[in-house]
Amino acid sequence: MEEMIQLGVLLLISFGSGMIDLSLGMGFGFTVTPLMLLLGFTPMEAVPPVLFSSFVGGASSSFFNHRMHNVDFSWNTRASRVSLFTAAFGIIGSIVGVQMSFNLPQRIVGLYIGLIVIASGALVLASRGLISDFSWLKMSIISLIGSINKGLTGSGFGPVITTGAMLAGIDEKESVSIQSLSEASVSLVGFLTYIFMREAINYSAVVVMSLGVFIASPIAARVIHRLEGNMMRNMVGVLALIIGTTTLWKYW
Repeated sequence: MEEMIQLGVLLLISFGSGMIDLSLGMGFGFTVTPLMLLLGFTPMEAVPPVLFSSFVGGASSSFFNHRMHNVDFSWNTRASRVSLFTAAFGIIGSIVGVQMSFNLPQRIVGLYIGLIVIASGALVLASRGLISDFSWLKMSIISLIGSINKGLTGSGFGPVITTGAMLAGIDEKESVSIQSLSEASVSLVGFLTYIFMREAINYSAVVVMSLGVFIASPIAARVIHRLEGNMMRNMVGVLALIIGTTTLWKYW
């Protein structure tokens, strides 16, 4: 009975966090992971379900975003090419991040992610004059940083990719959608890496959390469709500052 209540709470948490993450491109791992710890999960039990449910949410929301014309993921469009490019570099970083998670002090990792996310949010809020032309080199660097974050803690990918894409000159709605699709691949590889390393995985949590974010996906796509670009940019920037500041406070 206690386990059923725990899983029910986890379903509600994953749905709520999934709504925020899939609408603004960040916040799922950041909110779900500490709440799982409060529910009694260990850090090593929490990260694999976060990774797999991020894969489910990213894949399903990408489908709905394309269908609602928030982004064009047709073959050989810029959005599809950037997503594949980001995912390819991200997969490398995700594997590296998982390996590093077993060796680096969590305090150092937390402070690093907090500073990166604060800087990204501040730049997004600054002005459009700071936005430079799009370049594949910038996206490769952004992808590696974000995916290493994801492998290290199960979070930190969305804030870096979403804000980085906006600063690289990509449209707000397109940036969030690209983040969702690329995160799906990165998260799946991170999850499979845990399986390969023979870590114990709570599959009940995996199923429940995946269901929560899947239900949130079509609703989040509609939210993105209705949001105006500048408002969306401001919300993303503020959320990044909140996440980054809270992360710094937690690990200071």
